[in-house]
Amino acid sequence: MRRVTGKPATAVAITLGVVLALGLAFMSSREAQGRTGPDAGAETQAPAPAPSQGSPSATQWRSLGKSFSFEGQEVFYVDQGKGPVTLAIHGCPTSSRDFRGLLGPLTSESRLVAPDLLGFGFSAKPKDASYTISRQADLVAELVAHLGVNQVRLIGSDIGNAVVQELLSRDRAGSLRFGIDSVVLINGSLFADQFSPTSTQRALLSPLGGIVNQQASEAALVAALTQISGPEKRIPAGDLSEVWRLLNYPSDARLMHKTLPTVEERRRNDSRWTDALCASAMPLMFVLGEADPTAGREMASATTARCQGQRRFSSVKLSQAGHFPHLEYAEETANAIRAWSEGGY
Repeated sequence: MRRVTGKPATAVAITLGVVLALGLAFMSSREAQGRTGPDAGAETQAPAPAPSQGSPSATQWRSLGKSFSFEGQEVFYVDQGKGPVTLAIHGCPTSSRDFRGLLGPLTSESRLVAPDLLGFGFSAKPKDASYTISRQADLVAELVAHLGVNQVRLIGSDIGNAVVQELLSRDRAGSLRFGIDSVVLINGSLFADQFSPTSTQRALLSPLGGIVNQQASEAALVAALTQISGPEKRIPAGDLSEVWRLLNYPSDARLMHKTLPTVEERRRNDSRWTDALCASAMPLMFVLGEADPTAGREMASATTARCQGQRRFSSVKLSQAGHFPHLEYAEETANAIRAWSEGGY
């Protein structure tokens, strides 16, 4: 581990035959090639495999949490520890359980809160709901109000990064009802020109996305998530199978075609989200899985380029980690965050 301080797309029309052939689960976004720059400043019937030993199963994770009501919908969240609040926002298509490896280390001297966004994990999955990044940010803001806290440290991963950017934009506009002490961002696209949907994602976003969602399978999802992890494949298949179970909770309820953020939303908000990231004053750190074939490797250099070198940040690079450094190298990720005194840890 090394620490360094300091064509508008629309949903494509696809024939039914292609859609059926694409009966795959969600795969994470691919980062556009060519943007470089220096870091700134610094269906099988076989039994599903069990989660890794010492890793809480989905059922055990649920026992650690509680829920609150957001616009009439039940939202699950884990709230453990005491002290300054770190609020961790997961990506797609996973859940708050992504942060299980950080729970112990980050609650020894502080409080970790990790919600399941609407449409994910143990939270409600209404079929007619809006699942925009803006609405997910509304959910986070309501959770903070529900907890009665005034200041938080934010951690984002994958689409959780976009939720963080939306919150930063609201903070900059003076409309956020709580303060942000610091931000940690883990592998994910930060800018619209970095987001290039896969064929499966385009199919999910198409008018026939519901069919693609129905055709998804556990085996396909596990294979897709395995593909974007690092070369050592440190996430056991049993833990990835838990992702599928939570995606379908309570009973075949997955809505991948609805919960996947659209390219249009990213492009529509790109200027505002970029300005917020570049202009925000709170400490920022990237945790980068450099073996991620999709998104994350260029978060730091892209930020340097887009912010014209004006945004200071720290970065932690994990050469063997893929898209999920906080799962693949949880101890290293937790240690890096805890050692980041500038971020208030």
